[in-house]
Amino acid sequence: MNNKPRQKVSTMDWIEPTRLAQNALHGALSRYVNGAVFSRSDLLRALLTPASVLRRHSGGIIRVLHAYREHLLSSVTTEINLDVEVYRGKNPYVHRMMEYVEQHLKQDVIGAYVHGSLGTYEEIAYSDFDALVILKSGVFESPARLVKVAERLHRAKTIMYEFDPLQHHGWFVLIEDDLPFYCEAYFPVGLFQYAKSLIENRRQPLSISRRDSLYEINDTFENVANSVVRKIDQNQYPTNIYQLKSLLSEFMLLPALYIQRKTGTGVFKKFCFSEARRDFDPDVWHIMDEASMLRQEWAYNLPHWQRRIASGGNALRNYLVGKWAPTIPHHMKLRLTQNFYARMRHLALQMRDCFINVGNNGPK
Repeated sequence: MNNKPRQKVSTMDWIEPTRLAQNALHGALSRYVNGAVFSRSDLLRALLTPASVLRRHSGGIIRVLHAYREHLLSSVTTEINLDVEVYRGKNPYVHRMMEYVEQHLKQDVIGAYVHGSLGTYEEIAYSDFDALVILKSGVFESPARLVKVAERLHRAKTIMYEFDPLQHHGWFVLIEDDLPFYCEAYFPVGLFQYAKSLIENRRQPLSISRRDSLYEINDTFENVANSVVRKIDQNQYPTNIYQLKSLLSEFMLLPALYIQRKTGTGVFKKFCFSEARRDFDPDVWHIMDEASMLRQEWAYNLPHWQRRIASGGNALRNYLVGKWAPTIPHHMKLRLTQNFYARMRHLALQMRDCFINVGNNGPK
């Protein structure tokens, strides 16, 4: 952790640059841990010698962290202590991840957690492997150690992809230095109560000091809403099951982001649908129920060769799966009419624009 005196500062002259530096660090580190492909030249290197890409960017990541630490002076709110239970479910992929973390990452992390439906033991065929890791500050003491940890996290993603071959994302990444200046947009504090630890005998409470995260919350919400609208406006309709899951997942994330934007507090995805629907006409909201029904009925066949590609960790994995994934099953395709997508677009616009038209707190 940062060893500077935790002096109390109430003005914005340090909060704003600290916030910007933290956002820069978070974006770079998440990309680094999940593949380190920042340019086209990185893509070729990642295919041939993945470790060389990690080594290439390790110094830059450490410099961005130092820039953040230069601004980090004190916490801005009362600390919250969180105690996360250990995973006790039966999912074999989670247990494989627990063994992997125990063997290869335990000494380098404050904590590693599974969340979402896996964290509440409610996984279905649609579920992906949502996992958060909080790296110790010591990981960044040398480029060599950072590269080693990033390599191991990158290899661990194969377990995620074997569980869900259509998964689009990798690790959610935080660092120890995030905790005294915690951004709710990265991983809402309230979600920890629905997460489970991937590490046995590691239940010491997390001490978190939250900061004002409204800017990031609003930005995330608008980006996801705009992404849904843009794809439909440009007639980028899904042609295979991977693309369909990508669009549906973005759309069904909107209620959680909407409630977070409205209240400033993260709500577990399972509960946010009933909260958000109150603000919209039932006929307009019904498309969200239809999308949720597709999630509940999710089923597809993935040939062995496609499953092998999907579970690989190389830099082209998402591109290849996006191109070669199975076509959308007929029973789903029948529902995916232009009217279906038009109603998705309409609801996404209404959710986004209500904060513009009514105010920061959304509809009453």
